[in-house]
Amino acid sequence: SGRARRQILDAAIACFRRRGFHQATMQEICAEASMSAGALYRYFASKAEIIGAIAEDKHAETDVMFLDAARKGSAVDALSLVARDFFQKFADGDGALIADIFAESIRDDAIADALHKINARSTAYCIEAIKTGQARGDVDRKLDPKQAANVLFAAIEGIGLRRAFLRESDPDAALADFRELAQRYLSPPHE
Repeated sequence: SGRARRQILDAAIACFRRRGFHQATMQEICAEASMSAGALYRYFASKAEIIGAIAEDKHAETDVMFLDAARKGSAVDALSLVARDFFQKFADGDGALIADIFAESIRDDAIADALHKINARSTAYCIEAIKTGQARGDVDRKLDPKQAANVLFAAIEGIGLRRAFLRESDPDAALADFRELAQRYLSPPHE
């Protein structure tokens, strides 16, 4: 059921926050979720699958916000919603978990595949927001939308990870940094 799946994901997040991805065991996740290993394995075959599902769930919420913002406002405003959500995850204590997911995606094909799907979807949404901004005249028409999307997502991820390892968890300050960079990068040149 959806409730059991959610229970497993919440338990895994709690275990990964406490002990990190590699140190947390499937047995600990079972205990945290108050279910048997057999029940857990009906939903997920491995920790990698659990990580993929966690990443997918966290991005699904952001995608809805992004699409809505992209339709209503500027590309910077839409991207700022995504950035704020990402920076807030660090402030809420998920910085190490996010870093673990990124690191694990380099080593584990299943996690990499899950992140690639999420990234492809997010990038497509960002490209559309940039193209819309270019058509409106508030985004530099000379920018390649795909390249710009990749640069801006790298900035969001980089700002979030850098602030995490510096132990600076203020999402408002991180967002201000990102908005400044995005505005300068996307704005059309002044004639």
